Amino acid sequence: MALRARSAVVRIKDTDISLAISTDCNGSHVYINPRQGAMMAVAESARNVVCSGAEPLAITNCLNFGNPQDPEVYWQFKEAVLGMGDMCRKLNTPVTGGNVSFYNESNLGAVYPTPVIGMVGLLEDSSKHMDISYKDAGDIIVAIGAINGELGGSEFLKQCHGKVEGPIPGVDLALESSLHKICLKLISDEVIKSAHDISDGGLSVNIAESVCSAAPGIGAKISIDRKLREDQILFGETQGVIIVTLDSKNLHQVALVAQEHNVYTQTLGSVTNSGKLEINRSIDVSRVDLEKAYFNTLENIMAD
Repeated sequence: MALRARSAVVRIKDTDISLAISTDCNGSHVYINPRQGAMMAVAESARNVVCSGAEPLAITNCLNFGNPQDPEVYWQFKEAVLGMGDMCRKLNTPVTGGNVSFYNESNLGAVYPTPVIGMVGLLEDSSKHMDISYKDAGDIIVAIGAINGELGGSEFLKQCHGKVEGPIPGVDLALESSLHKICLKLISDEVIKSAHDISDGGLSVNIAESVCSAAPGIGAKISIDRKLREDQILFGETQGVIIVTLDSKNLHQVALVAQEHNVYTQTLGSVTNSGKLEINRSIDVSRVDLEKAYFNTLENIMAD
């Protein structure tokens, strides 16, 4: 199971203000398409901050590349910097600083180009901090943004098929900006109970993480009908999608706010008290097994 970045939220002493902080980059995406991959890294960091309820403010970076005297590496670096700038200008998140690390190579070749983005955001009311965990059985699970099932550059291709190839998902600059406005308003108005964006691992990992983060006994049942293959639905890493949960009485309000920004929404399923995750007819797994897979992987990564 892929491990997803989330934002850390740090309250400023003696105030109601918090800062949300997230770092992110998928080196596979940047390797396949440096400009688009760098845009995705900025967008993902920003979405993590937004899903906590904070307004993105600015970024710093750590740009890790191979030998810049290699024309291909230099091209990767140039394109990644341009992509980072494209997204930062659209989100109004200036680059406040950072560093560049070249010559990251071994006898096997250069590392994947990895422009790690550190995003900071402002949460003016700490009491409205949002997290990814599902809260109450019966809550509705909704996708804000269209699930299009792109598998290029995905964890699914890499882990199950041994392939690192594109094309990677597209990034819609205008959509990312609109998505932030929608999510922040829904959090500020206390309409939604959780928020978690789709990224590494796709929808299945997104839902599984929210289940694993919830109170004991909480599960989820998803029934999604799209003209996509099942692997695309489960593991496609579509950009510009945030999965939220809410009381059913607020469903119309979510749809209205999204409609104001011309952003698509879709009801995916509901939170349950079954203690398991069900997605269509493809996944029916107990929460115990999910937690073993997720937390054992996390422990192994931390040990490394």
